[in-house]
Amino acid sequence: MQALLPSSAPPCAHPVGMDLDDRLEAMEMHGQQVNAALEEVVTAVLDLKRAIEAPAAEVRALQAKVRALEQQLSVERACRDLSQVSRMHPKERSIVFVGTLYFGDNVKYAWLGLRERAESQGIPCWFLPYHALQQSQVEALGGRCLPHDHALWTAEQLHAVLSAAVVVTSDHLLNPNPFAAALLAGARHIQLWHGVSIKEIGLRNLPDGRALGPHLARVLATCGPFARMVGTTERGEAEWRRWFAFERYAPIGYPRNDVLYREPDEGDLSNVDREVFERAGAASRAGKRVFIYAPTFRDADRGRWLLDAGLPAVAEAVERAGHLLIVNLHPVEQGLIPQLAPALPGVSFVAPNTDSYPLLRRTSALITDYSSVMFDYLHLRRPILLYRPDHDAYTGRSRKLFDDKLGVLPGPLIQTAEALSQTLLSDGMGQLESHRLAREDLLAQWFDHHDGSSAVRLWALVRDELASLPA
Repeated sequence: MQALLPSSAPPCAHPVGMDLDDRLEAMEMHGQQVNAALEEVVTAVLDLKRAIEAPAAEVRALQAKVRALEQQLSVERACRDLSQVSRMHPKERSIVFVGTLYFGDNVKYAWLGLRERAESQGIPCWFLPYHALQQSQVEALGGRCLPHDHALWTAEQLHAVLSAAVVVTSDHLLNPNPFAAALLAGARHIQLWHGVSIKEIGLRNLPDGRALGPHLARVLATCGPFARMVGTTERGEAEWRRWFAFERYAPIGYPRNDVLYREPDEGDLSNVDREVFERAGAASRAGKRVFIYAPTFRDADRGRWLLDAGLPAVAEAVERAGHLLIVNLHPVEQGLIPQLAPALPGVSFVAPNTDSYPLLRRTSALITDYSSVMFDYLHLRRPILLYRPDHDAYTGRSRKLFDDKLGVLPGPLIQTAEALSQTLLSDGMGQLESHRLAREDLLAQWFDHHDGSSAVRLWALVRDELASLPA
């Protein structure tokens, strides 16, 4: 320890002739120097300890990454083998419906429309949920539902999935259950998708090479091949073949549009934002206009683009006039509602991950941009307004359009918030006779059926697939 002390430190013995005060002062100074030296030693030891532990921490991090990669490879190997098991497993007259991010869309109404018909004929209908909430929603309606956590499946439930003859989806089959697609690989796959599109999707929605990787590869791999691709019109087959791979095309219409032709029942209202639904009904009964704004999402400037587009001014004008503005954001942007709501106090936001289709019947007009909901709304034969304040930015930074089907627009094209406010509050909401005729023409062109019976036709299609099973 002596070697660590500064060379100027006084010796421990006190020189002759120093009085008591001098000695005490010298001892205090010496003690301070000793403490300082000890602190240097402690600091040096800690630095050395950190230097030794740093590589150990890095090693632990690398070990964790290796374990994660090993787990991923293990799952991929299992999926490869389970796909083979599914393809050779004997199939039975049963159906699995695969849920998406929320309980809604075509798969919800397909399941509602087919479940009782199938069960009455001894054909089990299983629902594969996306998460725990969806599981509870299906079970509340009395449906057969697989646990959202595959670790909780019974042997009988695993058998039910492997033996299912038909699987019904309405999106990419990217269920959080990592084994779902593999276990259903041998089933006849009926793809409903989720709407008539004017955007490039599926196999034509390709980014640049920087996005190449496992996620993109997985998404593209779920673009088929399907046994049946459900569409809305016979003339749309070539368009769907641009985007997906399938054996046969079925222009039977979308089950989600059936609810637009009937008063919704309790099944239809499952996972509907009841508060906004009732608010819309009350405003409509009071003679107020109920506008629903349903824009698609932006790949750039998520959420913020709505404020830049002048939505606060539009909301203020609508509220001041005594009408109701409902905003149904795309699921990709719904998580931003808490940040947007303070700037839009007059807006009724549809709750995230809820089903908006029963709500459409209670609206006076639709405001949208590029969303496929505009085609579904045609069934209601009500005004449509196209609000595209950032068209150049959207087509340049978010999505390419494939909008040949909109040669004649179904409503006025509006590009500023001021113009949108004025149009919404005008007597005719900017709707010309040419717009009404365009809507009728689009409905006739892109929907072969206008009767609310798509689920009935889907049931006939499913029975046809089940009839192909070996006796």
